[in-house]
Amino acid sequence: MTRFLMAGAAAFGLMTGAAMAQSGTSTSTSETTTTITPSAPVTVSTSTTTGHATEADGDRTATGGVGYRDNNGNDTKTTITNKTYPLANIITSVKKEQQTVNGVTSETVTTTQTYPPVVGRPDVPPVVTTETHIVSGSK
Repeated sequence: MTRFLMAGAAAFGLMTGAAMAQSGTSTSTSETTTTITPSAPVTVSTSTTTGHATEADGDRTATGGVGYRDNNGNDTKTTITNKTYPLANIITSVKKEQQTVNGVTSETVTTTQTYPPVVGRPDVPPVVTTETHIVSGSK
């Protein structure tokens, strides 16, 4: 029995010695990755305009607009016009947005018609319509 224990201890010593010899050798590799992050567009120019008018029949119009262009050549123009018609008791708002991206200009027109609240009458929900179409494209 002692012989088996001695043989087992010798075998264990050889195995751990072999394992220690193996743990002394190592290989390493490294990898470098370069990521290029594009910068966000920067607004180059901005313009705004406002105006209002009252017509002879009492209709009122107020308009505001803004436009900007970024360093990539993309252009956006937004105009909002509010009209009130006192005789018909309706308010119409029109938002027109033109956007040029990569030489293609699209236009979105959103029209909202609203009746002001009247005591004793249930509120009438606004009517909203939106149209989008391409105005011009690159040739």
